[in-house]
Amino acid sequence: MQSLLITPRQRHAGLEQSTKDDALLDQGRIALMQPYFLPYLGYFQLIAASDCFVLYDNVQFIKNGWIERNRYLLEGEPKWFGLPLAKGSHSQLINQRQVSPHFDIETVISRLAFAYRKAPHAERTLTWLEALLKLPAGNVAEFNELALRSCCSLLRIHTPIVRASEWAPVSHAKGQARVIETIRAIGGTRYLNPVAGGAMYDSVEFADAGYALELLEPELGAYEQLGKPFVPALSILDLLMFNDLETVSTWARRGKVIDG
Repeated sequence: MQSLLITPRQRHAGLEQSTKDDALLDQGRIALMQPYFLPYLGYFQLIAASDCFVLYDNVQFIKNGWIERNRYLLEGEPKWFGLPLAKGSHSQLINQRQVSPHFDIETVISRLAFAYRKAPHAERTLTWLEALLKLPAGNVAEFNELALRSCCSLLRIHTPIVRASEWAPVSHAKGQARVIETIRAIGGTRYLNPVAGGAMYDSVEFADAGYALELLEPELGAYEQLGKPFVPALSILDLLMFNDLETVSTWARRGKVIDG
């Protein structure tokens, strides 16, 4: 599988000139998100709409969010599944939270196999997922990066992916100021954020720093879930179970970019 990860060393070996010529970033649109566990379709629409996607792996881990878990469908009802993590301090960063050595992959696969036993693309998706879960990853950020890159490969999303910890590893800034620092480190000119979190950012402050603020309105259409009432915003896994790859790939390129 071709890596979509770009490191600072690669940029300094020739990528920096490409950035200046807009060969890497095109419009210079950067999106930045915490590395989520097999996230919903809107997350992939954000990646696809970006010229460079930053994994915000060096910020504080928040328990019971979307970093270590997501939702699947069981008999028409959303249920949680995810990665068990080793015990750690509440102050640890995402890339410091280790995956538990006792992670029982077979139990997870069995649970999902039962839940999606009638889904038309269950066999293909479970085979892919089992191989993914067996990939070596020390911490949750590493695993989620592997999973996101694998999903992007399936959906033919070719947006370069970088880690904030490599491009802007040390910062005392918080919130919006830290986002602007990260954009500056990578060389972008626009920042794209999900519209649901748009209230956290001030377009005037972005403009004063020399950057444009943009927001993505996701497009999340309904699809068949074995005749049950549709449950939206589940893990990408649910879409892959019920739809062919070409369809999901097309949906991943939807969404509307608006000015922030």
